Amino acid sequence: MIQLIAADLDGTLLDSKKQLSPDLFPLIRTLAQRGIRFAAASGRQYHNLRALFCEIADQMLFIAENGAAVYDGDNCLFADQIPFSYFVGPIEAVRRLDGVNVILCTADGAFIEATDDPVFMQNAQMYYKKLSVVPDLLALLEHQPAFKLAVFEPGHAETGCFPVLQAYRNQFAVVLSGADWVDLMRPQTNKGAALHRLADYLHIPASQTMAFGDYLNDYELLSEAGCAYAMDNGHPDLKRIADHIAPSNDENGVVRAIRAHLQL
Repeated sequence: MIQLIAADLDGTLLDSKKQLSPDLFPLIRTLAQRGIRFAAASGRQYHNLRALFCEIADQMLFIAENGAAVYDGDNCLFADQIPFSYFVGPIEAVRRLDGVNVILCTADGAFIEATDDPVFMQNAQMYYKKLSVVPDLLALLEHQPAFKLAVFEPGHAETGCFPVLQAYRNQFAVVLSGADWVDLMRPQTNKGAALHRLADYLHIPASQTMAFGDYLNDYELLSEAGCAYAMDNGHPDLKRIADHIAPSNDENGVVRAIRAHLQL
């Protein structure tokens, strides 16, 4: 019996126009009536996720920042912290790369340095609702604990900044989070670990969890879940470990798969 469902956002719950299905909120309410909790599991900031689901946010769980911060409604269950010194190398490395920008993620919001890059600003504002510009991220870190570094390189993250950032794998999990994004987090941090902690929090076995994802930052999430769905539009490596393939994000795949699996 499924008691907890976790679903990624971009490429999974959100269609290619970045819209949620109108069928999703009624489904989440139906699940809640049956005692099944629903978690949005994303690389996005908690404040961004809560705004997207504001109508039903108090009924939901949120795995934010690829597992670095987890909430039950507005209650923070846990949030990672990474030593200041760890961030110095990767931030300085990104500053040396053309066309690459970085976002520092904290419990108090996200921070960037001033830039005239409109594509980066558009994406930063899309994924981080609580976003501030500061003169120097390293100076900010001296008094602002952080739990993630999000690195943005439009269209070329996998072949561009991702190989460069491998130099910091001793300190961080370096995760390809999409075609444009690389996330640096604590090595133990990922969506799968967060799902495990949520299952413990809810006192349910992992076998009674279900998860949906489309990209490599969902790999641990699907590996941890008792029932794993990769989206039809998903990365081939994710499809290889999934128990099932859901219809694509443009075909209301998550809602359709849940309804079919649970016979709703």
